[in-house]
Amino acid sequence: MGGHAGGRYLSLGKPLLSRVLLVLLALGLAACGTQSYIPRSLDNADFLQRGLSQNDGPVRVGAAVPDAEETLQLTGLDLYDQGIQPVWLRVENTGTEPLRIALSSIDREYFSPIEVAYMNRGAYSSKGYTAMERWFHEHGLERTVPPGQSREGFVFTHRMPGTKAFNLDIYGNQQAYNFTFFLPLPGFAADYTEVDFTTLYAPDSIRQLDRSSLRHWLENELSCCATGPEGVGDGGPLNVALVASPLALRRALFRGGWWESRADDPTTRRAREHHYRGRPPDAIFTLNRMDSNERLQLHLWLAPLTVEGEPGWVGQVLYRRVRSGLEALSGLENYLDSGWRLRLFARESVESDVDNAHRYLVQNLWYNQSLRSIGFLGGAGESSSEAPRTTFDGFPYVTEGFRAVMFLSEQPVAMSETTLIYQSSRRRELLQGDPVPPPNDRLHRLQQGNLTITSAVPSAREAKAIFGVDLYRRNIQPVWLKVESSSDRDLVLTPYGLDPAYFSPRESAQRLRGNAVDDSSVSSTAFEKRAINHLQLPPHSSHSGYIFTRVDEGTKSFNVDVVGDGEPYLMTFVVPVPGLKLDHYSRDFAGLYPAEELQDVDLPGLAAALDQLPCCVRDASDKDDGDPLNLVLVGGIDDLYYAFLRAGWDETETIYATSLWKTGLSALSGGRYRYSPVSALYVFGRAQDAAFQRARSSIHERNHFRIWLTPLRVEGKPVWIGQISRDIGVHFTWRTITTHKIDPDVDETREYLLENLAYAQAVKRFGYVEGVGRADYGEPRGNLTGDPYFTDGRRILLWLSREQTAIDNIDVLGFLRPDAPPALPLSP
Repeated sequence: MGGHAGGRYLSLGKPLLSRVLLVLLALGLAACGTQSYIPRSLDNADFLQRGLSQNDGPVRVGAAVPDAEETLQLTGLDLYDQGIQPVWLRVENTGTEPLRIALSSIDREYFSPIEVAYMNRGAYSSKGYTAMERWFHEHGLERTVPPGQSREGFVFTHRMPGTKAFNLDIYGNQQAYNFTFFLPLPGFAADYTEVDFTTLYAPDSIRQLDRSSLRHWLENELSCCATGPEGVGDGGPLNVALVASPLALRRALFRGGWWESRADDPTTRRAREHHYRGRPPDAIFTLNRMDSNERLQLHLWLAPLTVEGEPGWVGQVLYRRVRSGLEALSGLENYLDSGWRLRLFARESVESDVDNAHRYLVQNLWYNQSLRSIGFLGGAGESSSEAPRTTFDGFPYVTEGFRAVMFLSEQPVAMSETTLIYQSSRRRELLQGDPVPPPNDRLHRLQQGNLTITSAVPSAREAKAIFGVDLYRRNIQPVWLKVESSSDRDLVLTPYGLDPAYFSPRESAQRLRGNAVDDSSVSSTAFEKRAINHLQLPPHSSHSGYIFTRVDEGTKSFNVDVVGDGEPYLMTFVVPVPGLKLDHYSRDFAGLYPAEELQDVDLPGLAAALDQLPCCVRDASDKDDGDPLNLVLVGGIDDLYYAFLRAGWDETETIYATSLWKTGLSALSGGRYRYSPVSALYVFGRAQDAAFQRARSSIHERNHFRIWLTPLRVEGKPVWIGQISRDIGVHFTWRTITTHKIDPDVDETREYLLENLAYAQAVKRFGYVEGVGRADYGEPRGNLTGDPYFTDGRRILLWLSREQTAIDNIDVLGFLRPDAPPALPLSP
C-alpha cells in the first residue's frame, strides 16, 4: 500500500492503544541513533585518479568507482556490505542541445541517493541523519545537462564483484550517445590476468583458419571433452567455440551480466580440475540465474588458432547447482571427492542439461548485441537420458553433441544483423517434433511477414491438470506457442525474449520433484516432450509446445522474438490469466464521462488544461492534499497496459481477505508481493481508476503509481493524470501505526518512470508541463501521512504507444522541452 493516505500495514481500532504503542516505540528508538554524520571531501580522492574517460561527438564522460574501503572512508557507511556500489560520473555537453543522462542504463534498479541515506539512518541522531540525507542529495548525479555545461555526481548501483562494467546512454531530441566502461577495482585479480597468453603457444604452432577450415577442426580434430587434471578420463564436453578479440570477449560477457572469477575462488575449484591441453581454464565467468538456485559457469581456454585474424577460444558452459542445505551443513564438500558428493546428493540435477546451457549463453550474448555470427556444429559426442555420459569426477550429462559457435563483436550488433552459419542436416532432423495441443481456447494470434505465432497461457489449475503437478507453486508458468514459418530461410526463436530467466524443461522437472503425487509425471522426458526444445526453425515449418517462464499473475505480458530472415520479428502478447481480482477490471472507462464532457484540445490547449487540474491527490473527505499529481499519460488503455506490462510493472489486486492476508505475510517475512493492493486516493471525486507497481527487494520497497482518466483528448487519444512515488521503507505515524515512507525526491521517481518506459521502447515523445507547484528541499510540502516531499513543480507528459520507439528516436516536445531544473536550495 502506498506511502500516503491508506498506505498502512496496521490500523488498530482503539486510538489510545495506538498512541501508547507509538510512544513506547518512539522512546525505544530515540535511544538508538546518537551519531553525527561527517563525510569526507571528494577533493583529490584516490579513486578519481583511476578514472577513465571517453568521447562521443559533443559528449565527454569521465567515470570512476571507489572500492569498499574508499567508499567507507568517503561516506562513513559500509555500502558494499549492503550490496551498493557508487559509480562517479562527470558528463560534459559541448553541443547546442540539452542532453539527458539515463541513470537506468547503468543499472535498471539503481538506488536513489536519499534511499541510500534512509537505509542507513538507524545509527544517527535526527541532526546526523539530516546531514547525511543532505550529503547524498547534493552528491547524486543530476540527469539534465544543458548546452555548454557539465554535471557530476554519484549513481548508486548494485555491487558487482571484480571489474565494474556498465553501459551509459545519454540522449536528447532524436539523438543518443552510448558508452561502455570497464573499471577494474584494486585488490581483485581476475584469473585471466595471471595467464601469460603470449607464451601459451609457439608462434609456428598457431593455425590460421577461415570459417570453412574452422568447421573441419571443430567437427573432426577438437576432442569431445576436457580431461582430468592428469590428462586421464573425459571431463565436461567442449560445447562452446568463440572467435573474438580479448576486448570483444570481455565486453560481450560483461554486457551479459557475467562475473569474473579469482584463480583461488573456492566456488570454481571443481571447474579447474577440468583441463584442456594440460591446463585448467584460462578464465571462468559466472552468471547467477534470477529466482533460481542455479548459476551458469563458462570455462574458457585460448585455442592454438586464429580465425579471420581473431583469436579462437574453446570452452564449456553448464549449469551448476548451488550447494544444497544438507551439503552446506555437513561440510562434506571438504571431505568427499566430487564424484561421491554427486552420487550422495544429486539424482538427476540440472547440471546434466548442457545443451540448454549453451542455448542460454547464445541468447544472452545475442540480446546484449554482441554476436556477429552464430551456428551449431557437431563434435561434442551424443549421449541420451537412457545412457548419459559421465565425467571423470562423476558428473552425468546428456547432450545432442552440438557445439555453439559464436563470432563476437567489439561494437554492438543489432539482433537482426547477426548471421546464421553452419547448417547441419542432422540438426534439422532433430528439430522436427510432434505437435503439442494448446491448453485452452483463449488463443491469441499475431502475424508479421512470413511468421504467424499463436499463444495461450494456462491458469494455475489448467497447468496442474496438464502436467500433474502445481507448477505455479514453484514459480513456473508454462506459455504455449505455435510458430508457423513460411520463410525460405532458417529462423531462430529466442525464449529469452519471453523471460530472461526462463527454465529449461529439465530444470522445471527438477524443481518440481517431490511436489507431485507421482514423480514419473515430472520426469525430464515428460517435460521435454511438451516443450519447444530448440531455437532453430527450419524453412516452411510449424512447431508448437511450451516455454517455461516465471509466474506473472493477472495479465501475462511477453515478447516472442524470432530472427534470421534479414529483419527481426518482434511480437508482444498481453494475455489475461484467470486467478487474480484486479482493481481495474471493475472500471467502465468508456462510460466514465458523457460525450458532452469530453474535450478535444491541441498541444497548447493541453498544456493550459493540465495547468488547471488539481495539484495533488486528495483524501476521501476531499479536505487535504496528498502526493503531487506529477504524471500525465497520453494513450488508450491498451497502449498503457502494453507499455507498463512490457516494462515490468504489475497490476494491483483489489482489497479483500486474500490480498490482505498476502500483504500481511509479506510484511512479516520481508518478502515481495508483486500484486499488493494499494489504498484509495482521490481525484475528480473518485478513487484511482488503475494502479501499477514495480516490486523491489521486499514489500517495504517498491515503485508504484495511480492513474485517473481525464475528460481531455489530444490527437484523438485519451489523457490520464497520475501520481508516482518510490517507497523506501516503513515508518510510524499517529494515525495508522505504520505506513510506507516515500522518497521525498518525487522528481527522481518521475524521471525513473520515463527511463523505464523508454527502455521498453514504449515512449514516442515526452515533455513537461506546470501544475504541481514548486516545493524546495528546504521548504518541503507534506503528503497525507506527513511524509515530506520536494519537487520542481512539473508534471511529466508521456505519449505511449504499442509501436516500438528506440531511445534515439524519442521526440522531445519543443514547446515543453525541459531546461535543466534549477538547483534546489538546501536547508541550512
